[in-house]
Amino acid sequence: MLASREALDIIKEFEGCRLAAYPDPGTGGAPWTIGYGHTKGVSRGMLITQQQAEDFLHIDILEFEKGVDELVKVGLKQHQFDALVSFAFNCGIGNLRSSTLLKMVNAGNFDAVPAQFMRWTRAAGKELPGLVRRRRAEAALWRGVDEAAKVDHNESASKPDALPPAKTMADSKQGNAAFVTGGLAVMGAAKEATNQAKDASDMIDVLTSIVSGPNFLILVAIGALAGAIWYWRYRNMEEHGV
Repeated sequence: MLASREALDIIKEFEGCRLAAYPDPGTGGAPWTIGYGHTKGVSRGMLITQQQAEDFLHIDILEFEKGVDELVKVGLKQHQFDALVSFAFNCGIGNLRSSTLLKMVNAGNFDAVPAQFMRWTRAAGKELPGLVRRRRAEAALWRGVDEAAKVDHNESASKPDALPPAKTMADSKQGNAAFVTGGLAVMGAAKEATNQAKDASDMIDVLTSIVSGPNFLILVAIGALAGAIWYWRYRNMEEHGV
């Protein structure tokens, strides 16, 4: 059996196409990759055309069509075969061979297969949004859900995940705490002045004694620290959005 256009669409969308050779992210060098994940015979500085990228893809996919054919012992529909070829292209024939996914397929437990696709969404111990989307597309293709299986071509493989909305100081717990603390310090100073003043004529003497007293200095220190924290959080959000 050969992969259909649906398998190629998923592979092309999620692999992305680069016409200049790029290094392995883990090593910074070999294996060098080009086109739609092509690595055989690729070296630093290599450039290809879009047509060459398409040709490489059709050559590379033969290995995975053959691998899926050899590993699967039960009859498959075209869309099921396509989903497995896309998975193998991304994860490798070796991982497919040892997977519970393949065991479920060969046991004829087809209803359990979509959940098995979704177990393969992590790289280096971290779940990646791109792998989650790819596994969902493959699981939908396996089920034969036409619309769900189609990749959203408005979402490029190289497009970063949507950024969260920028935070403001209203969202900052530290900033809010600093604001409240500073406010309480000011209120404390005002309350102390009010409590000690018998009338308006005493206010100047009272304020003079408060300014020179230890409680006022503590309140000023608290207010200054709160203001510094608030300003630091404000600058951090302006520059980094967090």
